[in-house]
Formats: sequence, structure tokens, C-alpha cells
Amino acid sequence: MKKTEKLKNISLIVAIIIIFSLIMYIVILKYIIKADNDYTKFGIDIKYYEIKYYTVYEDDVFEEYKVYKINNRSINDLKKQLENSKLWSRNKYYEYIMNEFYDIKENDEASPIDRQDVYYYENGYAIFDVKNAKLYYLKSNPYKQHRDYNEILGIRTSSYKTREIYSVRGGPQNDGTDYYTYEFNEEQGKEIIKTLEKSPKWSKNKLEDDRLDDFEYNEEVLSIKNGYYHYEKVCRTSDENKKYNFTDEEATGWEIGVYDVDKNILYYYWTSY
Repeated sequence: MKKTEKLKNISLIVAIIIIFSLIMYIVILKYIIKADNDYTKFGIDIKYYEIKYYTVYEDDVFEEYKVYKINNRSINDLKKQLENSKLWSRNKYYEYIMNEFYDIKENDEASPIDRQDVYYYENGYAIFDVKNAKLYYLKSNPYKQHRDYNEILGIRTSSYKTREIYSVRGGPQNDGTDYYTYEFNEEQGKEIIKTLEKSPKWSKNKLEDDRLDDFEYNEEVLSIKNGYYHYEKVCRTSDENKKYNFTDEEATGWEIGVYDVDKNILYYYWTSY
């Protein structure tokens, strides 16, 4: 075999190896990207090569919690996107949601995240920490054992601007606490006010602060100037008649409703023990 033919054969083999390697690299790269691309869900243009690393803290059928570390050189551009996005804002989540986000120290202890320069995603639970170039993503079931009420105390809740739910129930009697906050638009608010004006369940008489203290995540309830209020003891029982006919001694808890007329926000608290 001539020397030139050997060189051609060697070159062909090298070319095949290179092409095959490139194909394998692309396949592996696509698999890696596809394996975790949750960072693409939030309306900001983050490229896969801008992810320095990510850590999965929780990942099962009920909950996912991931933290992405972004390359610092991408931060200025991403911050501009956050500032101009309608999906992100500086409006902090309620504290019971914020407690779900954490960092892990070197000693494997959980610590609160840095809140100095952060944006919050409005269509789910994600936090972008500009200062430390981190994206926190929480996909969980914050509505655990929650009935998706169409109505609470005479107020239709099927349409709303935003909703926050904290619901902890358990045990054979389904005891626990429901804590809901609904924000409505102006037109919805007008209809709600008409309903409350006619409702025997609601009154403009402000409740005592020691009852409103149950809204520990919404201290603004204490300073509402123009509102409607509801307070009633409840009896958690399977006896439908007894639910509405019970003594104070038989009560297992209480419910509180507050509607802020000026902000069109409904605060609802229910607890049974």
C-alpha cells in the first residue's frame, strides 16, 4: 500500500472518530441539559452554559427544591431582565413561604437565604438572589389537604389576582389550621362589598386585636381603616347538625374573616384542635 493511501485511511479513521466523538458529546450534552432545565421556566433567558452548578435538596413526587448558581458574568444582563419582567418583582412572599427556602452551610446546617437583593417570581415559587447569583426554585404542594374553595364566608373566591395559602391539617379528625389570603381586582372588590353589606356574617365593627393577632403573617390586618370582619367559633365534627348547633364548651376552634375594602384583600383564618 502506498504511503499516500495509508495517510488517507488514517485521516478517514481520525475523521470518523472525531465525528463520532462530537455526536456522542452532543447527545450527552443534550441529555444533561434535558435532565434539569427548570431554570428555563421563569421567563428569563438563562442559557445552560450560564449555570455554574446546581444542587437538588429535595426531589420526589411531592416536592422539588433546587438551587442554581449562576456565573457572575451573566448577572448584570439577568438583573436587567428581572427589572423589566412582569413575572418578577420585589414583592416578598409571606414568611411561611420564605421559610421553605434555605442554603446549606459547610457544616451541612440549613441557614436562611440572603435577602439583600432579591426578586420573586409571581407565577410560582422561585427567588433570584442577585447579590449571590443564585436562583432558588421550590416546586411543592403548598396547598396540602386544601379544599379549593369557590366561596369563603359568602365571598366567591374562584376569580382572584393573587392567592397565598397556608394549610396544615392532619390526623383522623383533620385538625389543624387554614390560613388564606386572596387579592381581588377593583371590579371584583365592588361586587364583594355589595355582598358583605347584606351579609349577617360580616360587620364593619373591628375585632379586638387579640383575635386579629392570629394573622401573624399579615400584621397589616391590625391597621386596616376600612374593613369588614367576621368571627365565629367552630365545631369540627362529622355530625352535620352539630356543626351548626353546639355550645361554647363543645367548640373545637374558631374562624376569622377580614376584608380590606381599600385593598380588596380577603384574609381568612380557620383552626381546630
